Amino acid sequence: MKKINLLVLFSAITIFTQATAEKGYTANEAFRTMLSLEGEWVGEARVVPVGGDIAEASVSSTSVSFKVIGNSSVMQTFAAGTPAEMVSMYHQNGQNELIHTHYCAIGNQPSMTFRSSDQGGAIDFQFTKGTNMDVNVDPHAHHSFFKIIDEDTYESRTENWGGGKVTSYRYTVMQRVK
Repeated sequence: MKKINLLVLFSAITIFTQATAEKGYTANEAFRTMLSLEGEWVGEARVVPVGGDIAEASVSSTSVSFKVIGNSSVMQTFAAGTPAEMVSMYHQNGQNELIHTHYCAIGNQPSMTFRSSDQGGAIDFQFTKGTNMDVNVDPHAHHSFFKIIDEDTYESRTENWGGGKVTSYRYTVMQRVK
């Protein structure tokens, strides 16, 4: 009987652990995870037009840095020191809202809000508004998705929009520089 009870207990713990591991983030947990990304990252990017094949997309090297500002914001910098330099800022508005504003090299500022996901490790931002742009006309980053693989690896997918619809996807795989 003890063997059966131990087996049932072990199975229940295993199922609970797997379910918990796949639980999505709250806004507060997602922000805490964004804080942990501080540092330098390098990787590969692929831009794929709608209807295109990711396997056929050209690969380019990319780098980003994350910096915690005053324990209340995270600044992500792309292409630092180049004419294409861009910054994304992440901050909370209370415990239940996480905001992402992207300061784009083309001069607009799309803003996105965290949306909870059932996918473990997912930090998903959906477009809410933008400045210096007409969402139905101008090109802009519209949806940003991070998948935290482990403390030294994340993947991202960004939807690029123009003319009021998605035009391409930018996929990255990033590794922390040690």
